[in-house]
Amino acid sequence: MIESLLSIVAPLEQDTPAAVEAFVRETVEVVRELVSHYEIILVDDGAPEETVGHVRAMLREYDFVRFLRLSRHFGEETAIAAGLDVAIGDYVIVMMPNTDPPALVPRFFERARAEADIVYGVRLHRKAEPVWYRAGARLFYWYINSIVKAGIPRDSTQFRCMSRQVVNAITQIRGPDQYLRLLTSYIGFRKEPLPYAPINRTGETPVRPKREAVNLARAMIMDHTTHPLRTVIWFGVLLAIVNLAIALVHTGTAGNGAPLHDAAMFLVLALMLALVGEYVAGLSRRMRDRPAYYVREEHTSSVLLREERKNVVQST
Repeated sequence: MIESLLSIVAPLEQDTPAAVEAFVRETVEVVRELVSHYEIILVDDGAPEETVGHVRAMLREYDFVRFLRLSRHFGEETAIAAGLDVAIGDYVIVMMPNTDPPALVPRFFERARAEADIVYGVRLHRKAEPVWYRAGARLFYWYINSIVKAGIPRDSTQFRCMSRQVVNAITQIRGPDQYLRLLTSYIGFRKEPLPYAPINRTGETPVRPKREAVNLARAMIMDHTTHPLRTVIWFGVLLAIVNLAIALVHTGTAGNGAPLHDAAMFLVLALMLALVGEYVAGLSRRMRDRPAYYVREEHTSSVLLREERKNVVQST
């Protein structure tokens, strides 16, 4: 057994009581044989009321489970950031209760202690996802890694183990949108992949809704780089030059291709304005002076003393 404090952060959204119960019990069986001290931080990000009630009951059974309730649904990434803010472990592991197998925690932890500051999970396959979803994922990873150079490993997941130094670096970065996979690439440190096969506790197809997936990809790209904006602007400049050349060639000939040129220019201008609007909106959102989330309740807090604890030593 290793003398260390291990924190496990798990966001809860649509998780069922049975899934959360199974996740906690399996995790406890693993970590109690691994480290001397541990905590499991469950972050409520709009979970069903029955799940919240079940977690409250679990708090009476497990004194190492901490429950952080956000004031509303802020999103998976923000819930993880909230968990990292309160985690006190020497190492912190982020897990998704429905898909990440607790049996792999020792492998993540041991590799983080021996070889790297960050050990991140990589899906072995995406067979359960539709063809269009896999094609979109391949396009996203190609663009963000080959063009944008963001350094997000293909098919990487939220499952990862990080040293205290890494967690401290991540929690220093403040903003309304904090994407863990982007941040762990941005801050540097030694990184190692760990391929694994995700599990499925609910039996439902573990696919992010199409609209949510598109918005996430768009936000991760636009929050990281201005490449799409620059590309469209220079394409518009090039098209304007070509359009001017065609107009000069056909000077004096009425209606020879003019409607097509005008439509193309209008389309490019509309794209430019749309992207400018997206970036201005994103800049405005990031400049707002307000927290990324609000905590509604915190149970088994790391900064609150239990009634039976004393802050003085009895003299003899």
